[in-house]
Amino acid sequence: MGGGDHDHARTEGVGDETGRAFCPICQHQSEPDHLQGTRAMLNSVRIKWNQFLEVAKEQSPRQAVVKSIDSYLHLNRIVVPVYNDLLSMKQGAKADDTGSLEFLVIDAANAASVCGMNKTVSRRLKEAYNTGSGYYAYAVVSKGEIIGDIWCATPGNVRRDPIHPDLTWLGIECGEDDAYMFDLYVAPDSRGKVVTSYLLGNALRHLKESGYKRAYGFYDNNNLPALWIHRLFGYTELAKRKVSRVLLYKKSEVVASGS
Repeated sequence: MGGGDHDHARTEGVGDETGRAFCPICQHQSEPDHLQGTRAMLNSVRIKWNQFLEVAKEQSPRQAVVKSIDSYLHLNRIVVPVYNDLLSMKQGAKADDTGSLEFLVIDAANAASVCGMNKTVSRRLKEAYNTGSGYYAYAVVSKGEIIGDIWCATPGNVRRDPIHPDLTWLGIECGEDDAYMFDLYVAPDSRGKVVTSYLLGNALRHLKESGYKRAYGFYDNNNLPALWIHRLFGYTELAKRKVSRVLLYKKSEVVASGS
């Protein structure tokens, strides 16, 4: 069974004096589904708005508009669901230039203390929302700044089924010994270096040492760096899926073989 230092022990929810469910991991009372959906939508809007402002400042307002539209409106995008068999995990390429890098696990217990290590408002908001939802992150720190991270959902930490909404449209079912990794991010000035390999290698190793047997994820079909890094670590590709999204509505279907 998955467990270990950062499995955040698989405790059942307890109740407060009113008898309402209370989550010992997230430290907040559980909400009805419709309130959870509303909270998720509002947090998503806040994060996307700050991302828009950051892209507009760093690149251009036009580029910010293009990226915002693309995130909420796309048709027939091809994604590749993948999994890593942690019991036979490849080590990946060894990198020498990692002396200045530090590996960090971020969860609800330490989120507040490391929040300032995220240099943008959108990343801080995402950290607060994700840790409050039971997810945790594997991060790379350099000179006191988080320069890359990847988020993780496990059945031991998330009391929902599925443990992440992506799993439904990816056609993935996570078992008790499985994890789902999502939202890999590396700071623009650290891309193309050893950071991604260092981050993913340590994240997979931590999951394996915590007792998990398989780690799921996905990447866009036209993302060649993602294809390279996943194959480097021995990921197995599942059936590709065609994904369309209009605002909050998303659907997917399996791509026929050979197409």
